[in-house]
Amino acid sequence: MSRTLKLSLVFAGIFACGVVVGFVGAQRFPSPPHRAQATAQPNPVPSDGFGPQQLKRYSSGLGLSEEQKIAITPIMEKAGEELRQLRRESFRQTTTIIEAMEAAVSELLTPAQREKLVVLQAEQRARMKAKMDERLRRRGESGERREGDDPSRRPEPRPAGEPPSAPTAEPGKDSR
Repeated sequence: MSRTLKLSLVFAGIFACGVVVGFVGAQRFPSPPHRAQATAQPNPVPSDGFGPQQLKRYSSGLGLSEEQKIAITPIMEKAGEELRQLRRESFRQTTTIIEAMEAAVSELLTPAQREKLVVLQAEQRARMKAKMDERLRRRGESGERREGDDPSRRPEPRPAGEPPSAPTAEPGKDSR
């Protein structure tokens, strides 16, 4: 047998062993239930991101009483909502900047390059959508919900053949 064939068989054997061990391990040691299901104590803060982690940090670091946790919860919720609003606005601004960049770049390209750009953009959007769908799926499996997870509220993607359009300036703002 040639050296290359022997080496290939060794690697294939190691890979097969890894698959078998991984499968057996997954069957024998299933993942633990989600933390929220494992504890019977009610959580005073909804699990939507900012608030629960911050409250947990404050609670463990400062030794907060239940009354303090209850009083702090609305403050955390308000801050969380303000941060979500800021992220939404930032996302809108980012989208506007990217669309303006794509439009400016498109003007400098040849017709053949524009066609390739449309394909590249469609592929990028598909990758982004797949990542978002995977993230939502994982959150759904763990029972975690976030305010922005509603797929019906996502912006509509541009059709693959549609070139980017330059954004219009907001009234009262200088477009320079």
